[in-house]
Amino acid sequence: MWVRITGYFLRGLITLLPLFITIWLLWVIFSFADGIFGGFITLLFGRPLPGIGFLIMAILIFMVGYLTTHIFGEKIFRWFEWLLTRVPVIKSIYTSVKQVNDVLFLEKDKTLYRRACLVEYPRKGIYSVGFVTADAAEEIEKKIGEKLVSIFIPNTPTPATGFMIVVPATDVILLDMKLDDAFKLIVSGGVLKPSHVETS
Repeated sequence: MWVRITGYFLRGLITLLPLFITIWLLWVIFSFADGIFGGFITLLFGRPLPGIGFLIMAILIFMVGYLTTHIFGEKIFRWFEWLLTRVPVIKSIYTSVKQVNDVLFLEKDKTLYRRACLVEYPRKGIYSVGFVTADAAEEIEKKIGEKLVSIFIPNTPTPATGFMIVVPATDVILLDMKLDDAFKLIVSGGVLKPSHVETS
């Protein structure tokens, strides 16, 4: 009887796990977005209004996306970015995050960079899916004495966070799968595999 109960429980857990992860991710996003404007909403209305902050954030993201597709809106955004790069602490954080974002998502040319890859991490014999982001810093290459590249190893199921490692270029195995397929593979824990591979 206990074997059957355990079997039913595990089967139910496996069935509901994707739903739980989806709900958890949505809740994290909702809480983050709602919390940004939560204090302002409470100050304005005298009490918290859950969900309004998330709605404002969604509208703001949509408006930025709409405006930056037009020349006038893009110029305004570039001017705002210029202001951010004049603030000492914010400049360091913003420019670093923006460079990573541009390398992973915005650059259109298909070069060595922005490629999905395999590296033996965290130890020999275990392979992790990552993304080649750039050459290693010149000082690091001089200290090691060989060609190195920087690899971003995303976390599962939240690929927005992860680790940056530096490895010899000869140890990197480049993959032909698209970036979207690689992200799906990581987020799903290996369940969603690319249906086909487009060779270079």
